Amino acid sequence: MRQAFLGIDVSKGYGDFMLLDDSFELLAKPVQFDDTPKGHQALADWLARCIQTYPLTRIYAGVESTGGFENNWHAMLIELGRSLPIQIARLNPSVVKDAAKATLSTQVTDPISAHNIAHYLIRYGDQVTYGQPETRYRSFRNLDTHLRLLIRQRSQLINQLKQLLYSCFPELQRFCKQGMPNWVLQLLIRYPTPQKLSRAHAHTVAKIPYITLEKAEDLIGKATQSVASQGGYSDGYLITSLAREIRNKQKRITIHKQKLATECEGAETQLLQTISGIASYSASCIMIQIEDIRRFASPAKLAGYFGVFPKVKESGDKPPVVRMSKKGRAAMRATLYMCANNAVLADPHLKSIYHRHRTKGKSHKQALGVIMHKLLRIIWGVLTSGTPYDPQIDKNNQENNASTSGQSRQNQIASKRRHQKFDEDAPISRIATTKRKAYQQSQVSSAEQARDPVGRPDD
Repeated sequence: MRQAFLGIDVSKGYGDFMLLDDSFELLAKPVQFDDTPKGHQALADWLARCIQTYPLTRIYAGVESTGGFENNWHAMLIELGRSLPIQIARLNPSVVKDAAKATLSTQVTDPISAHNIAHYLIRYGDQVTYGQPETRYRSFRNLDTHLRLLIRQRSQLINQLKQLLYSCFPELQRFCKQGMPNWVLQLLIRYPTPQKLSRAHAHTVAKIPYITLEKAEDLIGKATQSVASQGGYSDGYLITSLAREIRNKQKRITIHKQKLATECEGAETQLLQTISGIASYSASCIMIQIEDIRRFASPAKLAGYFGVFPKVKESGDKPPVVRMSKKGRAAMRATLYMCANNAVLADPHLKSIYHRHRTKGKSHKQALGVIMHKLLRIIWGVLTSGTPYDPQIDKNNQENNASTSGQSRQNQIASKRRHQKFDEDAPISRIATTKRKAYQQSQVSSAEQARDPVGRPDD
């Protein structure tokens, strides 16, 4: 049985293809095909000739995820796999890049990139998942990306409008601390400057929703005594334009969110909505990012894929630094962050976890990071088992882990020092000496419990 590995480096409009055998030897001359019907047919003919010429029992192909440029090639090779012995996999560009660095490869060209992809398939084939089916959630990825773009644009417009109001209508700033209310936008569309509002009638202003007659009189009075340093025609025109654009953005965002939640409704999203803090829209966003829970063999794999896990940096005498990894898609972390904020208010179990970590000295965002990780583990369990969220299950798991964690801490240093105990004659630093004395006193290897004792260690 002879196998081959096809590295595909995708560019805009074309792709480079490199075919290697399992001994890293080049089987065929590197080729390049265009992303057109003729190019796809030429690729299919070339692969068929390679299978017959060498001969090959299986071709394993890999293509990097490059923002959508790989989709046509990926779909074409999946379809081609129905008639030829070919399997295709999507690869994370960062892991391919790191693997290429390990080979001391410094040059970057399209053929070399295709060669590096084929190398990765050979060296790390056991970590590559081939023939991953396309789910219906992937088709909503573009809509989700566009929706997030609209949200970012709205934030930029709001920041620009707030900056402009500071000089042109500072009296309205106090109503815009938590975003930009819709009644403020409608007020600015009609009366963009204090001069225009000061000449308005209170009954006319009160026709704007959420503005009472009393509030209208107060706004007109403040506009009459405004300290605004600017407010000419051009400033008023720009304020009106920004307010209209923000309101239009908000309407489009609401429509897109409803569309996404409706189209993604299914068994998976309904299960996710049983988890505190997750509603229909956030459940849709989570499933769009996960696509298929069977891609992840464990909760740790799921958390690692989206970068929601503690990254520990510890070396020598330096104190350990723990930060969230933040690798993978930021969109998933943004969704989980909002869900975690809601979960700590609605779920007593998650709220207790949040407060426990707050009492340990973690900040609000650090504690929310713990809840985000916990939500991912719950999401994995709910989707894998197909059962609704039950906080008692997680409580039982925590109790079981707590009963065995003490023993694991005791074995941590013992496993490192199974061939040699601490030697007093070792030429270690003062900090390391302090840590060893702390460990010997407490017999606990956990970094958070083996604190430096007060005073200097004995000589």
